[in-house]
Formats: sequence, structure tokens, C-alpha cells
Amino acid sequence: MKFKTFIKLFFLIIVIVGAYAVYNSKFFERNPPEVEIYMSINKKDRVELGSEAYWNPNKKIYVSVSDDTGIRSYKVSAVTSDNVVVFDKEEIVLDKPKEKAFLLPKPEIKLPDGIKIHYKISVTDWSNANFFSGNTTVKNLDLIVDTQAPIINIVANSYKITYGGSALLIFRVVDNGVRSISVSNGENDFKVFPFMKEGYYAVILAWPVQNNFFNGTITVLDKAFNQKRVSIPLIKDMSVRYRYSSIKVKDSFLNGKLNELVDTVGERKPESFSNNIEKFKYINETIRHKDEEIIYKAATEINYNSLFEPVTFSAFLPLKGSVVVGNFGDHRTYFLGKQKISKSMHLGLDIASVRNAPIILSNSGKVVLTELLGVYGNTTLVYHGFGLSSLYSHMSKFEVKPGDEVASGTVIGFTGQTGWAFGDHLHLGILVQGHPVRDVEWMDPKWIKSNITDVFLKAKNTIEGINDQNKTEKY
Repeated sequence: MKFKTFIKLFFLIIVIVGAYAVYNSKFFERNPPEVEIYMSINKKDRVELGSEAYWNPNKKIYVSVSDDTGIRSYKVSAVTSDNVVVFDKEEIVLDKPKEKAFLLPKPEIKLPDGIKIHYKISVTDWSNANFFSGNTTVKNLDLIVDTQAPIINIVANSYKITYGGSALLIFRVVDNGVRSISVSNGENDFKVFPFMKEGYYAVILAWPVQNNFFNGTITVLDKAFNQKRVSIPLIKDMSVRYRYSSIKVKDSFLNGKLNELVDTVGERKPESFSNNIEKFKYINETIRHKDEEIIYKAATEINYNSLFEPVTFSAFLPLKGSVVVGNFGDHRTYFLGKQKISKSMHLGLDIASVRNAPIILSNSGKVVLTELLGVYGNTTLVYHGFGLSSLYSHMSKFEVKPGDEVASGTVIGFTGQTGWAFGDHLHLGILVQGHPVRDVEWMDPKWIKSNITDVFLKAKNTIEGINDQNKTEKY
């Protein structure tokens, strides 16, 4: 190879390598700008938007862009679904910011609800790529104008709710894009059940005895973040009084039954406690709380998505010839001598008949829990629909297992004295979405008819009587 040829090849290689290096340098960086579009809901919260969203123009939409070489320009255009241009503007950015946020321009004319606006957002950086024109990111966003809040109509409801008790509510929501529905008693939220037809919902509410007040509301948020809230028209009955009991704890219990419970739980040894008071509080408070968390979880992990039809509940009467030996809502304070050592609340009804009495299921349902718990002992939980479950504790024997679909009249087990129980009896609990409520209501056929069955029937007749051609639409 001649020297001149070698020199030419050498310089050609240098040029190629140099060109490659320059092309791959930050001056020819080929990463397009990053673009994020989000809607500001309030001062704290924002929601990132996809390619389509509902929009109330009162809500601000921001476009946030970033690029390592800096932002050169951005262009925003907007056209309605009937081809009316409502915005078209380009902005040149000379100071080359690496990050920039700007408000998505609103249409300068008022547009009717339901119309779709197509936004095209183009952002270009200061890179020399693409023959020095830079990298460009294009985002397309379709916004459906929605300025109206959802419409909420009460269809039927129980006349009143009693402190510690339950009530049924059926209502209708009219909106073309519902994001969320929340029903609250002022302290706890309740999931709603799609009922009979699209747009109708049913929910059994609880006023837990732990809550000092009831403030029932329905809150609906649509996809444009328009919100509507209405009060639930229930009379609040505070006339019920719950018992306050003082219970003296005997040394024989502390050194006998209590040690058995500690051993059954299996987390600690009886001798690991510094004194009997610590041991008592461990069972009565820590283990009781863990039991109730297990029960709550089992009672609330239910599928709520399909359409539900009205249900006729029978009175919950699981034992034949039974007597009440412990009341719901009993506030119990425990004393060792004159010293107050612990407190608890009794969240069920204790009933007894004969030893190892058969426990008969009054309403069909699905078994969701059979487990040996520390305080509650052998416990079965059956789900009956609309968030309603029944609990059976201190059993001596199970006759069903989780997953079983059980018919009314089935013997699901036998009474006993497992867990914290003095004598053979059944702890009966009625739970509404995991919240224990007054058993006596659900044991009373008249109460069930007036507050549940008749309310379902009224709602059913109202819904079936609606003329679909005349129903109100949001837009």
C-alpha cells in the first residue's frame, strides 16, 4: 500500500470515527422529550391522564415536559369531534429549560357536555438530531366535556337505624362515567352492590356500637371528578342502652383457664408473662383484637361485582329452645380485687340450650371461615349476601368447611366451650361488612320484614315500573 493511500485511509477512518462520535454525542442526542399530562384534582392530589378522559374545564390540566438538551418549542392544537378548531398555538422556548410545565389551554368558546375535544401536543427539544431539527414527542388526548355532577335518587330505605343496628338503602345514580361510589355512616365506608339494573345500588348499613354518632351519606364521583353528596334519610334511634358490667377475675381463672388459652394460642408460654395481669390483658385485648381482625377480613373479602336480586332473609335462630346468657354491646370492665385490669366489648349474643346442641343455619350461604381462634374458640362464619354474615363461636365441632355452599336448615356444627367460654353455649354474631350489629334485630321476623324485605320489595316494584324511554339522563 502506498503511503498516500495509507494516509487517505487513516484520515477517512478518523473522519468516520469522529462523525460517529459527534453523531452519538449529546449534540445529536436522539432521546425524545418526556411528556406527562395530568389533571389537578385539588391542592394535594393529581391524576395522570391517558389517551382519553372526561373533563370539567374548571379542573386544570397540566402538561409537564422534560429533556436533557432542553425544550425548544411546544405546540398545542385542539379540534372538536365536529371539526371545529378551538385552539392552535405554538410557543418557542429560547432559554432551553430542561423541565417545563404549562397549563393545557381551555377552549375559548363554551362547549356542550358530551362533546369530545381532540388535543394534539407536540414538544421538540434542542438536540441537533434529525438534520438539526431536534427530537419531537407527540401526545394525543381526547377529552369529553362533562360539567354536571352525578344525579343521586333514593329509591327505598329503612325508616330508621338504631344505635348498634342495621338499615337497608337502595338508590340510583345517573351519570355517563362513574368513577367511585361511597356510602358512609360518618365513620366507616360501605361497598355498594349493583342491584337489578345498571345504575341501581343496594347496601345494608351498620351503626357500630363503637361509634357515638351516625351521619349517613352517599358520595358519587364521576370520571371528570364532579362530585355529588346527599344525606341518607334515616331516623336515628339513640334510645337503646347497652349494659356496663364489672367482672371480678378469680385467681383460679388466671392460673387455670387463662393458661390453657395462652397454650392454645401458642405464641407465648404462660411463664413468659411477668404477672397475671399482663397475661390477662394479652388474651383479653391483644388476642381478642387479632381474632376480630381475622373475622373482619373473612367477612369483607367478598365479590361485589355482579348484579344482585332482592333476598328474603329468615330470622337467625340457630338453637332450638335457647335462652340468652350474654347480651350484645355489653361493656365489660375486669377487676382483680379493687384494681381495674382490662376492658372489652361483647360483640355478639350468647345463647345456650343443651350441651353440644346442633347449630342450625337459618339462611343459606357460603362458608368463608372455620378456624380455632384464641378468644372466640372454634368459629364458623357464613356469608349470606349483600354484605351480611353470621358468626358462630365456641363450637365443639365443625360440620362444614370454607367454600361450602350451605342450605338453610343445615347443621353446621355443635355448641361447646372452646376459647374464652364458661360453660357450653353459642356466641352468635351478625356482621354487616365485617361490623358486628344487634343480633336481636336479625332474630326478629317483624323487624326483618319491615326493614329489609319490604324495602327490597318497594325498590323492586319501583325499578321494574320505570319506563326506560323516559328515564333521566345526565346528557
